[in-house]
Amino acid sequence: MKKSMKNGFTLLECLLALFVAGFVSILCVTFFKTCLQLLVMEPSKQNQMAILQLRMMCALSSDLHVEDEKLYMSYERKEINLEYDRNRIVQRDGYVIWMEHIEKGYFYEADDKIYLYWKMAKEEYKSRLY
Repeated sequence: MKKSMKNGFTLLECLLALFVAGFVSILCVTFFKTCLQLLVMEPSKQNQMAILQLRMMCALSSDLHVEDEKLYMSYERKEINLEYDRNRIVQRDGYVIWMEHIEKGYFYEADDKIYLYWKMAKEEYKSRLY
C-alpha cells in the first residue's frame, strides 16, 4: 500500500494567493500616488480648490455683500467675513486660511455678481464666486 503524502499547495491556492497579493499591491500603489500628490500640491491647485469651496459656500449662504473689499455672508446661521490679511485670504470668526502666498487680494461686486481678485507671483487672477 502506498501512502499518499500531501506536501505543498494546490494550483487553486497558489492562484488565489497571487490574486490577493496583486490586488493589495495595486491598492498600495494607488494610496502612495495619492499621498505624493497631496504632499506636492501646487499653489495653483490649492487656489482652484479654494475657489470651488468658496463658490459652494457662497451658493449656500444668504445676505451676500461686499464692503471695503471684504466679503460678508450668513452661512449656516453664522456671520462670516472673508478678507485679505498678511498675504492670505482668511475667514474671520476664527482665522481660517482659504488662500495663501498671494501678494494682493480683494473682493468686489460688478453687475450683481461677486468676484475675487488676487495677485500671485506677479500674475493677476479674477474669479467669479457668485
